[in-house]
Amino acid sequence: MNRLLISRLSVGLAICILLTSPVAVALSPSGQDEPDQPEALDRLNGRWKLDWNQSDSLGPAMKALEVPWLVRQMAGVIAIQIAIEVAPDDCETCSPSLRIRSKNPIKNTSRVVTLDGVARPFTDVMGNDSMDLFSWHPQFGMQMVRERVLNSGKSAKILERRTVTDDLSTMISTMTVWVEGEERASVRRILSKVDH
Repeated sequence: MNRLLISRLSVGLAICILLTSPVAVALSPSGQDEPDQPEALDRLNGRWKLDWNQSDSLGPAMKALEVPWLVRQMAGVIAIQIAIEVAPDDCETCSPSLRIRSKNPIKNTSRVVTLDGVARPFTDVMGNDSMDLFSWHPQFGMQMVRERVLNSGKSAKILERRTVTDDLSTMISTMTVWVEGEERASVRRILSKVDH
């Protein structure tokens, strides 16, 4: 019984790390002029649920990041919801920020990220240290870059970009993982908005 509980906790924590820690959100480009940043960000407010059936397997990314085999095999069974709240724009010269909350059966988390392109230290729920950089890019909208050292001592880099469909009902995430400068995995995930 204890082994089953520990396995489920490990799976939940690994999935949380891959799905919610490196959260960055972008808007799909339109044929019109790019919306200004605060207006575009406001479109992201709400709760998003990961659609495991339409998403690629996380297996290749988890393997590249040295997540244990048993945890990789159990991925895809835990319901994940992400809530995004754009912080009010109280300062004309300040960079915008987002509050990102993750809800799942194992552990709920909350994080505020600033979209200023400055790398900051971060420790995930499993104790992994990284440097995370969130920024706004005219072509990609928002993106996140995470750099960390794996248990083997190898350096890893994760780039995550997300786009929201024109009808605002679906978020498409692309996460690319490099280890020692070599691309090891690219994973596409689909999240559906659960409050319209």
